[in-house]
Amino acid sequence: MRLIDYPRRAKRGVRRWLPSWKLVLGTSATLVAGMVAGFFVAVATVQIPKPNEDAVQQATIFTYADGSTQISHVGTNRRPVTFEQIPLVVRQAVLAAEDRTFYSDPGVSPMGLLRALKNDLSSSGGNLQGGSTITQQFVKNYYLTQQQTMARKINEILVAVKLDQVESKDQILTDYLNTIFFARGAYGIQSASLAYFGVDIGQLTDPAKAAYIAAVIQSPYYYATADKDPKALKALQDRWKYVLDGMVAEHEISAQQRATMQFPTPVKYEPDDMGGMNGYLVDAAMQNLDRMHEKDPSVPDSNTVARGGFTVVTTFRQDYMQAAKKSVDDRMSTLDPNRPQDQNVHIGMASVDDKTGAVLGFYGGPDYLKQGFNDAFSAAGPVGDDIQQVLGNVVPAGHYQDAGFDFIPGTKALATTPLRAAAAMSSMSNGYQYNQPYEVSEIRQNGEVIWKAQPQPQDFWGDDGKIVPVRQYTPFKQQLKGADIPKWWAWSMFDYDGVTTAANMFAVPPDGKGNKALLGMTGGYESNLDNVLFRYIGAIRK
Repeated sequence: MRLIDYPRRAKRGVRRWLPSWKLVLGTSATLVAGMVAGFFVAVATVQIPKPNEDAVQQATIFTYADGSTQISHVGTNRRPVTFEQIPLVVRQAVLAAEDRTFYSDPGVSPMGLLRALKNDLSSSGGNLQGGSTITQQFVKNYYLTQQQTMARKINEILVAVKLDQVESKDQILTDYLNTIFFARGAYGIQSASLAYFGVDIGQLTDPAKAAYIAAVIQSPYYYATADKDPKALKALQDRWKYVLDGMVAEHEISAQQRATMQFPTPVKYEPDDMGGMNGYLVDAAMQNLDRMHEKDPSVPDSNTVARGGFTVVTTFRQDYMQAAKKSVDDRMSTLDPNRPQDQNVHIGMASVDDKTGAVLGFYGGPDYLKQGFNDAFSAAGPVGDDIQQVLGNVVPAGHYQDAGFDFIPGTKALATTPLRAAAAMSSMSNGYQYNQPYEVSEIRQNGEVIWKAQPQPQDFWGDDGKIVPVRQYTPFKQQLKGADIPKWWAWSMFDYDGVTTAANMFAVPPDGKGNKALLGMTGGYESNLDNVLFRYIGAIRK
């Protein structure tokens, strides 16, 4: 007697080989039952591992391009607290931000896993998603690794479910809040409360401030730049509103309370060794890692690096950085602080390796703690007609945004930053092959190189099926300079020995809004900018 009627005896032809609905249903049920049983066996047998080394490392070191001269370090500022010490409103805000079903889920979110599985199966980029709960986030950061592999994600799920069975929800939440990174050098909720609002976590009972802290968790290093980056501020405000709306939805605060809340202002951040140029260097490196991580999840992002245990080797050369600072400081000292025309003058400057796109040096401002905004990387202004004409022969109009250019709204004036201008002009010395600029050359862990940067070339002309312009520009050994019509922005560029440098100058009125004309400046704005550029180039030639 056969247990399974297949092939089907009572049928003829093709139908004999088509399984019955009973067979399909039974087989499917058996498979599902087997998978469920296998999952529970896996959970029962899986062992909760010891904390990984990355979670307990004490510092990440940032070095210059030589790989040994230290720029700064990111240490571990963690002060563990108990569940009872964390105010209820803080816990509610964190759950509203990160995992609203935390107390009811089994350590994982079935719906989140299904969404992630759907995205993983339809993704062609290989970027696996996790549908992560708080428990999964904690498991990944504390016990496992940042590897984007299916095996690691399955292990994450199993350990998360097992941890949920052996630990209380309150303990898991406490461990999570004592572990995660909040930027500003703060690890854990107690350090974050002190770093952002200057109070112990037990005193953080204001829902608006609790929501601010909870909002930072999503992208701490980016949101920590909100005091100097309008885009980061807007993103943080949106996330803060999302957290508060979640608290209303969970009936933890009333809609009336929510309507009266104002976005809080954190205390001023005073890092230990981020003054002078150091802060600009570390910030540039961290943002570079985040950009690379978005394209390739195997690249450690700022969150991972900030947990400690790494050496980040930047592309910056110490002699370039020192020469840039000295050339700008020396020229700025000739301006009269009592003359309105000489006040609030800014200079941004950046040097890019023509062959690779590595950023060798820059001047972004006088002191990161006094001016966090990087004039070399973020101060975008119109380049003027003369330079715009040349840029049009270097980068096709269809690739302006790829090269970091954009038109000022409502005009035909092309604007960019010193870094992006230098990168574009450097392609003239590289067969018109553009290299995306980058600031980190490699990352080491335990003495081993775990990631190494590669040049990111883009053949703008070839992509468009065009021929490089007939009017061939040789590497511009002579100076290229210009200014916009109102004389709000002045530019000067030079290519020397395979390195392209671009510098700009602008000034702002006393209220800091908009720009003012550079006319009437002591020494003349053109002469001042030329002096800075050529003193700098003269210094790096030696």
